[in-house]
Amino acid sequence: MDWERDLSESSTDEREARFVESARLISQLQAGLLDDLEWFDTAQVFNADGARSLSEWVAQKLDVSADTARGLVRTMRRTQNKPHLREALAAGVVSFDRAEALSRIEDEKDLLQQLDIAGVYRTAADRVEITSEDEVRSAADQYLIMQPSLDESWWQIRGGLDGLTGAVIDRALTEKADQLPDLPDGTTGSLGWRRAIALYELASGGQTPTAKVTVFVNAEQAVPSNGRAGVWLQAGPRVGPQALEAVLCDAFTEVTINSADGIPMRYGLSSRPVPPALSRAMMNTTGGTCGIDGCNSRYRVEVHHKVPFSEGGPTDPENLLPLCWFHHHIVIHQRGFELFRHPDHGRWRLRSPEPDADSTKPKG
Repeated sequence: MDWERDLSESSTDEREARFVESARLISQLQAGLLDDLEWFDTAQVFNADGARSLSEWVAQKLDVSADTARGLVRTMRRTQNKPHLREALAAGVVSFDRAEALSRIEDEKDLLQQLDIAGVYRTAADRVEITSEDEVRSAADQYLIMQPSLDESWWQIRGGLDGLTGAVIDRALTEKADQLPDLPDGTTGSLGWRRAIALYELASGGQTPTAKVTVFVNAEQAVPSNGRAGVWLQAGPRVGPQALEAVLCDAFTEVTINSADGIPMRYGLSSRPVPPALSRAMMNTTGGTCGIDGCNSRYRVEVHHKVPFSEGGPTDPENLLPLCWFHHHIVIHQRGFELFRHPDHGRWRLRSPEPDADSTKPKG
């Protein structure tokens, strides 16, 4: 097959063949990578270069992540006494992932081609012997790291758990994610998104925080950007318009507006937007359930400002609507859905927000 031919002239079968052949060639190259890595390990080259470990040295030399480097080193060491795996990889018979999975199984000569990669991992897991020392080490090695972005508007979570703890948390997140209702547009959101929301709900303990929050606003940045810039919380993280609305909707708030030179211009009084008595009265209008058409949830029902409090919406009964936690915090304040009253029957519904023209502009 002529691989140099213009791709626009290639058929689907030809492109698929090229795709598979390219992957096979990559596997063959990775076999050579493992052989070279074994030599570097024996020669302790990483010590001469001042690296703390072979994995650290690999990450530096290949410009790959620490996880990728550790995976290469782990597979190299597991296949040192399994030449049949190195040979199968070099011949392009197996992929690197299959070789890595098979390397976990002791005394296995079969390539288990009848199983997919997940099946090979399950087979390996079934054959692993777990000692008491392994269990103690796994329990002691547990960790959780939460790393914010530079402006603290996004957080990454990574870590490791022992088998029992991981299984309990996985089951709890899965069950809570399965209980989340569909979004108003009929979509469910990805499983990863639903599990993230489930973690947030579990961490909040089933109660909406009533903490006092101080919001700082830089007038010079916030006004022309319509709140997209120049707004941050006392605790540090930057927030956007939707997060600001969520804060002002629920918490005891104090707003400080600064001028261009940083001098405070105005202090807002510390107050809760909806007094408890008014909140109870509004709950009574819907019988304690969510005010969205078709939603009968009584779970963590809260009072929402139809016209956002951040936009001057009054705390009057006409501007308030009881909403369940999911529709209030997740659908409106996080996903940006908009309230509207159905023209035929007057019941409250939600619709997807109009695309933001500015969101299509490249960031820089």
